[in-house]
Amino acid sequence: MHIKSFLNNLDKIAPLFLQENYDNSGIQFANLDERIIKILLSLDITKEILDEAVSKNVNLILSHHPLIFSPLKQITKQNNPLLFQAVTHQINLIAMHTNYDLAKGGLNEYVAKLLGIKKTAPLQRSMEKFFKFAVYVPVKYIDKVSQALFDAGAGKIGNYSETSFHIAGQGTFKPMEGTNPFIGKIGKKETVSEIKIETVVSERNVESVRQAMKFAHPYEEPAYDIYEILNQPTYGIGLWGIIDNEMTLEEFAHWTKKKLQAKYVRLIQSNIREIKKVALCTGGGNSLLEHVGRLDIDLYMTGDISHHHALRARELGLNVLEVEHFDTEKFFVPSIYNQLIATGISKEILIKSEKMASPYRLL
Repeated sequence: MHIKSFLNNLDKIAPLFLQENYDNSGIQFANLDERIIKILLSLDITKEILDEAVSKNVNLILSHHPLIFSPLKQITKQNNPLLFQAVTHQINLIAMHTNYDLAKGGLNEYVAKLLGIKKTAPLQRSMEKFFKFAVYVPVKYIDKVSQALFDAGAGKIGNYSETSFHIAGQGTFKPMEGTNPFIGKIGKKETVSEIKIETVVSERNVESVRQAMKFAHPYEEPAYDIYEILNQPTYGIGLWGIIDNEMTLEEFAHWTKKKLQAKYVRLIQSNIREIKKVALCTGGGNSLLEHVGRLDIDLYMTGDISHHHALRARELGLNVLEVEHFDTEKFFVPSIYNQLIATGISKEILIKSEKMASPYRLL
């Protein structure tokens, strides 16, 4: 497989357009025509990770955190040692950061399952738009066109796929000079029994669905409509959910520390309520604190809560469990490993990094 083809697999898992504006997910450094030898999966790109890639004959690192966040005007060994090492050793770099955080089945959902949190909804929904896709088809071509729409990504609502609604009716048209009609004669008005197929499609799949429809449809100029609907997407930043058995704050904290194999956790206790409804945002979650504070949540679990945000959490009456950034996001590796295999990537070329480590040391 080449890098260019591999990007298509990644796009199926977490489209790049889902990323936040500040982010730089996607290609960091790459030769799109290069054949992949081995892929190293890692949370970060560090000197240890790059050395591991070289020693294991890896030519692609897929990381969660991008190595490049801001535009560069120059690359030097002194100022950009990691990027310089990757370039000189011809190691391709691709990152899946906030697009993977937002995507359905992404990092937050993986961690939630480890902790027994049953997802109810995202904390902050994605801004991706949804559309109604309607096309008029001759009766005999319903199955062919419908399947083409579904194969291109239409008809997905929550955990249901291939959803649609069919309406029978009469279509009229008159082929003019210069046309090549599938049915009827030039200059003569025709009336044909047709089915209107209605389905839904996300913004990311609109164009591929339209092209698939045109390819499968028998008409030279098929009639179709695409219009925006106000359905909310089922994915977004973070999530909130429910655990089966209520716990005290300390019980849940110890449970979390054990399940995530974390070095430490820190509590910001604002009340003594039992823990049942839990909000989760892997990585840094300062930006969602005010939003979570407006929800009926027993506990907010995240990483990197600053001193002033901790004080604000107490003002909001919100219990917060802070787990180190690394210990919430190290699960990017097993999570993306499983998803890559599901898209057809061979286990033989996937390597889980053995050199990932927190930058902190507890004394």
